[in-house]
Amino acid sequence: MSSASFSLQSHLDGIYAETPRQYTLTARTLTEYQIWQSTFRGELLHLLNLEDRLPPPLTVEKLGSFDRTAYIEEKVAIDTGEGVKTPLYLLIPKHEPPYKPILVFHGHEPSAQYCLGNYPDAATAQANLAIDNNYAQSLAEAGYMVCLVEQRGFGERLTDQVTPRESRACRQLAFFYLLHNRTLLGERVWDGMCAVTYLLLRTDIDGEPGCTGHSGGGATALWLSAIDPRIKTIVVSGYFNSFRGSILAVEHCECNYVPGILELAEMGDLAALLAPRPFCALNAEQDTIF
Repeated sequence: MSSASFSLQSHLDGIYAETPRQYTLTARTLTEYQIWQSTFRGELLHLLNLEDRLPPPLTVEKLGSFDRTAYIEEKVAIDTGEGVKTPLYLLIPKHEPPYKPILVFHGHEPSAQYCLGNYPDAATAQANLAIDNNYAQSLAEAGYMVCLVEQRGFGERLTDQVTPRESRACRQLAFFYLLHNRTLLGERVWDGMCAVTYLLLRTDIDGEPGCTGHSGGGATALWLSAIDPRIKTIVVSGYFNSFRGSILAVEHCECNYVPGILELAEMGDLAALLAPRPFCALNAEQDTIF
């Protein structure tokens, strides 16, 4: 019997092992690191098709305000260009300003409401509170001013191709952007960059914002913070690993994939762009890939 194997796994393993990564961090001095950081950051902006994009004049529309006992929840829309309105949820403490700001990104939930701690029923609330999925709410209750971005593909930010059984538009958006030499992750990063600009124009905050997110929100938080030095502290939950050991190890959501990244670097090199800012990666003991 023939011993031929038609599996492609060894072929894929070979490509990964033999591909040189142009921006693997090898710097041994501060000067070498700073040159690497500046050059690699520019390459990432090019990879995400963000290098020449200019933010539109900032326009802010207040859409609603809700008293959440420990803080005020405000919903606003900012213009992020190309006819796109991005919804932000601002959780504003009731103590006097200035406030310490934190930019927050939710994961693959049906909407930003889950991270805000606003659930449709008691069972959903119990399931999400059991895994601390209301982290935007928790940060606000701790006294921070939270700016939660509803990410493209969730909640109110869907497409016409989403069926009633689906709760997100990651697949449709990811493939649409890819066919236009863009990425869904890049567009989410862009929304985050515009949100940072908005926060820094406010007069009631104290310093530059921190940034955090879980799972798909952790992806946006890491990529955004690697590119945008205006973010001063970064906490990434349920995302940090290598690309090889995570999104290439199992079937995963299309929104995670950025063509060409492994010709530039691995995920650890993205995290190295954060230095000298504080960075914390949170990973669960029973999470098999992150």
